[in-house]
Amino acid sequence: MQIDQKFCHVYKLSIGDSLIVHKENNRNLYLILEGVIVLSKVFTNEEILSIGIFSWQDIIITNFDNLSSPNYFYKVQAICSTYIISINRKNVTYTQKIIHMKSKQTSIKYQNMIEILAHKNIKHRFIQLLLTLCNICGIIDKNYIEIQLSLSQTIIAAILGSNRNTINQLIQEMQKKQLIYYAKNKIIIYNLLNLSQTIY
Repeated sequence: MQIDQKFCHVYKLSIGDSLIVHKENNRNLYLILEGVIVLSKVFTNEEILSIGIFSWQDIIITNFDNLSSPNYFYKVQAICSTYIISINRKNVTYTQKIIHMKSKQTSIKYQNMIEILAHKNIKHRFIQLLLTLCNICGIIDKNYIEIQLSLSQTIIAAILGSNRNTINQLIQEMQKKQLIYYAKNKIIIYNLLNLSQTIY
């Protein structure tokens, strides 16, 4: 299946780079070719609501619910080197085929975020986030699972609806218990079973 080049554009996002989608430029859907991104709503009062963590072959469709003056915009932020293709929605035939093929896969990622934010306790949200990331991009070794993403404490806090100080305390606590090892470019889970059991 070929796409008319005037209807698409490929973006390379380095770690921390973002695409910003306002109502005025909300003409595309986005297909992730490689990498991992966090999709968030950023409100005019500077509050941030994370909507999902998306990876290879997921589709991103932004919606402003026909609001004339929405009080938010969307932020698509890369947490590893990422390639995204934007496809203009005017290319109706192609966009409908993509949505049909990838909607079920992508809906699971939205569900993952709901499961994270369903926990009232921030510690439990953090653990659920780690479990989700293990599933999305964890690399299994004999003795641990490695998540090779650049997740700053600020980004983690934004995803979980918390603050950097709380996340730092949780990381220190879990490292002392030898549940995880945290660095800016990776997180290592030493014992997935013990980590998951701390939620319940």
